[in-house]
Amino acid sequence: MFEELSDVELVALHKRGDIDAFPALFGRYRKMIGSLASSYFLVGGDRDDLMQEGMLGLLKAVNTFQPDAGASFSTFAYLCVDSGMKTAVKKSLSAGNYPLNASVDLSQQGEKLYSEVDPERTVIGKEEEEEFDKKISATLSSLEYGVLSCFLAGLCYREIAEKLGVTEKAVDNALFRIRKKLH
Repeated sequence: MFEELSDVELVALHKRGDIDAFPALFGRYRKMIGSLASSYFLVGGDRDDLMQEGMLGLLKAVNTFQPDAGASFSTFAYLCVDSGMKTAVKKSLSAGNYPLNASVDLSQQGEKLYSEVDPERTVIGKEEEEEFDKKISATLSSLEYGVLSCFLAGLCYREIAEKLGVTEKAVDNALFRIRKKLH
């Protein structure tokens, strides 16, 4: 029944209380949500968590879409889904989430919760970190490296653009290239 209805008609049905309209829309946008989810990395999470954020973004799009606002539903849905995922990624990188991201699963029986400091492992870890940093700086342009550093520090697009003296679009393009190069 829903196959022949447009997205806007399904949105209207959902707003009128039809509980089957949203699953039909989700079926149409599942691939787009999956594609966006695979382009982000969520600290302490996985692709399923990003898919869930995308589904919430789609639900927000359905609930707030106004057909007379001038944008197609698919464009509006894409922006809502992308925005929801970006917000989740930024929150996962914030200092407030560090205790959660660095926590130890207490249900793992038999493993040491606190390891003793091993000088050899410390040196090897630092060497591996330096090697990784060299690879990143060799792979990325100076702009991309600056954008990545700022992004990982939790700055938003506007703040990164102001700090580096570029446009927000240049920041977005740089992050897109970074994902392609490091993926």
